[in-house]
Amino acid sequence: MKTAMNRRKVLQMLMGSPLLNGCLKAQSVPTSGLASGASAGPRKFLFVFTAMGGASINDCFLARRASEVKDASTLNVFPDLLVKSIDGTELRAVDMASDAIGALPFPVKAVQSRFLSKYKNDIMVATCTGTAVAHPEAQRRSVTGHDAWNGRTLQEAVAAQYGQGLLLPNINMATVGYAEHGRDRSLPGFAMAEPVPDPAFFPFSLHGYKGIQGVPDDALMAMARQLRDQKLEPQSAFYQTFGANPLIQDWMKFRAQQGRFEQADAINRLNPFEDSKDLPFKNFGLNPNRDGEILREVFPDIGPDPLQTQALLAYLSVTQGLTCTATFGLGMNVTIDGKDEDNPLLTNTPTAFDYSHNAHRSTQAVLWHRILDTMDRLITLLKVTEYQNGESYWDHSMIYIATDFGRDKTRKENLREFPSGHDVNNGVVIISPMVNGGRVLGGVDLKTLKTYGFNPETGDPESGREMTEKEIYAGILHALDVDTSGSGLPSMRAMRRKV
Repeated sequence: MKTAMNRRKVLQMLMGSPLLNGCLKAQSVPTSGLASGASAGPRKFLFVFTAMGGASINDCFLARRASEVKDASTLNVFPDLLVKSIDGTELRAVDMASDAIGALPFPVKAVQSRFLSKYKNDIMVATCTGTAVAHPEAQRRSVTGHDAWNGRTLQEAVAAQYGQGLLLPNINMATVGYAEHGRDRSLPGFAMAEPVPDPAFFPFSLHGYKGIQGVPDDALMAMARQLRDQKLEPQSAFYQTFGANPLIQDWMKFRAQQGRFEQADAINRLNPFEDSKDLPFKNFGLNPNRDGEILREVFPDIGPDPLQTQALLAYLSVTQGLTCTATFGLGMNVTIDGKDEDNPLLTNTPTAFDYSHNAHRSTQAVLWHRILDTMDRLITLLKVTEYQNGESYWDHSMIYIATDFGRDKTRKENLREFPSGHDVNNGVVIISPMVNGGRVLGGVDLKTLKTYGFNPETGDPESGREMTEKEIYAGILHALDVDTSGSGLPSMRAMRRKV
C-alpha cells in the first residue's frame, strides 16, 4: 500500500488545522503493509470510540438554548450565548468554561464548535432509544444492536467482511461491556477481537525474541524453533497425549503466525516512541517507527495520556495493514494532564461520563471536548495518509461514538450544575465520508428535550417514532458496505451518503 503525507489536495483541505505543522514535515509513512492473502477490493475501516458512562447528545450535537423552550429553568438547556449553530446544518456545539467539575477542583474549558465546524460535512447524528441502563449490558447492546445479527458485534461484522488475510483484523482496547466478544457462533475465528490491555506495550508482544539483550541471532533462533517443532515437541508425552485437542491445535496455529509479525517488523512499525535515555530502544536492537516525530507532534502526550496512546495505536494498526477495526475510548479511572503543575487539567473523571451523577454539565463538557479533540487528531492523520489510488484512509473510514445511554433531561430549577441519572433516550454520532453527513436524523421535542426518530428511507423527522438499537446497527453496517444477506436487518437508506 502506497502512503504519502504531502498530497496537495488533502493539505489544502487541512490548512486551517494547528496540527498540520507536524504533518507538513513528513515525507512518507512506511510503504508496505502487514497483510498477506488480503481480500480483493478496497477495505473499509471502523473505529469505535467508547464514550464510557453515558454521553448525553443534549450536551453537544443536539444542545438547546434557553430561549427555545418554555420550561427553561427545569430542563437541561444552556444560556443562549454558549450554544453555537453550525452553518448549513442543524448541528449544535457548546463552548463553555467552569471553575470546577463538581467537588473536583479542576477548571473546565470546552470548545466543541471548532471540531463541528471543521468536520460538519462528515458528521451525522441519528437519534436512538436504547433498552438498558446498566452499564455493561447497555455498552454491549450499543455495539451489537441488542443482538441484532445473532449477537455479532459491529466490529466482528466489519472484520468478517474486510479482515480476511490481516494478522489482527479486530483489536479492542476498551473495557467492561465494550470489550466483550459477540455471541454469534458462526463468526469466522479471525474476526474475533484481540484484547489490547496496554497499547503502549502492545507492539513488543509482536516479536518472539527481538528486544532482549544478548539474544541469539535470527538463524540460530530459526534452528531452535525447527528443532522444537519437528523433533522435541512431537516426542513429548504432553503432545502425544493432548496434541489432537482443538485448543492445542489452535495454540500451535497462532504460534506459527508469529513469524509473519516478525517478518513485517511490527514490533518497530507500531512503536511511535522516541529512542531516549529513559527508553533506550537501540540498546535492545530496536528502531521505532521512522515517522515517530510526526506522530508525536499530532499526539504529543502518548505514554502519559492513555487516550492519545490508544488512538495512535488504532491509526498505526490500520495504516500499517494489520487491522480493519479498532475499539478504544474513555476508561473509568481519573487521568490528569500534569504538564502545568500549578494548573493541572482533569482529562478523565471517575467512571468517565457517569460522574454526571455528581456534576452533569461540567463532566459532559470536559469529556465531549476530550473526545472531539482526540478524534480531530486521528482524522488529521487519516486524511494525510494515502490508502490507494490517490484516496486517503479517511475516505474509507468511519468513527462511531458508542455510548451506554443518555442522561436525564431535567434539572432542579435554574441550577447551573446538577446531577443526572441514566436515560435510554439519546442519539448516536457517526463521523465518516460514507454517511449522510451534515445531518441530524430525527429531532428534539422542545417540551421534554427527548429525541424522536426519523424515516429510515428519507431521514425526514417523525415525531412519536423511536429509533431502535437494531436500526442504528444496520445503518452503520450498510454505510460500510458490509454484506448483511440473511441477517434480517432493516434497510436504513437514510444513513448512507451513497445509495
